[in-house]
Parts: sequence; structure tokens; C-alpha cells
Amino acid sequence: MRHVIDTNITGTVYLIQNVGRDMRTRGRGRILITGSIAGFMPGSFQAIYNGSKAFINSFSFALRNELKDTGVTVTCLIPSATETEFFERADMLDTKVGQQETDDPGKVAKDGSTP
Repeated sequence: MRHVIDTNITGTVYLIQNVGRDMRTRGRGRILITGSIAGFMPGSFQAIYNGSKAFINSFSFALRNELKDTGVTVTCLIPSATETEFFERADMLDTKVGQQETDDPGKVAKDGSTP
């Protein structure tokens, strides 16, 4: 559980704090944060993941507001279920979301890179 928090919350905030400070000083830059639709629902049996994504979604919206007049943009990519190994690794292949149609990861990446 701790590795999920360290990856999704601690690592994201640490990286953005270091890179974002330089962007703000330069007066320009773009930050893309990967949130999740899971951050908008309770996520029984995935409480740590969903909770960490709820933090990321909220953090990105607040950061966007804080940096709105600095020349730095903040975007939160909130993909739906995407075809990755996530569901297999999370032992969720037998769940409703694990069995539904998923988005192509290339399309998700392209959507995230489109300004």
C-alpha cells in the first residue's frame, strides 16, 4: 500500500515542486499530471489507489488555480480504464471494470499530449 502512496502522491508532488518552481521562475511551462476517473469514486477494495488518485485530481485542480497567472499551465489527464497490465497486477480481471472495454494506451497518450 505504501508504494502506491509514494508513487502516486509523494513522487508526483516532489517532482512537480522541483520542476514547477523552475517553470514559474521562467514564466512558462506545462505540467501534465495523470489523474484517474477512479479518483471520483470510493473504490471498494481499491481504497488506497482510488484515494491517491482523488488526491492527485484535487491537487492538480488546485495547482492549476495557483499557477493561473504565471505562464505555467497544469493539465490533469483523467483517462478511463486503459489497456495496460494494471488490472492483471491488481488481481482485478474478474471485476466489472477489469472485463469492460478499455481505451487504447496510444490514444490516451496522444490525448494527454494535445494542448
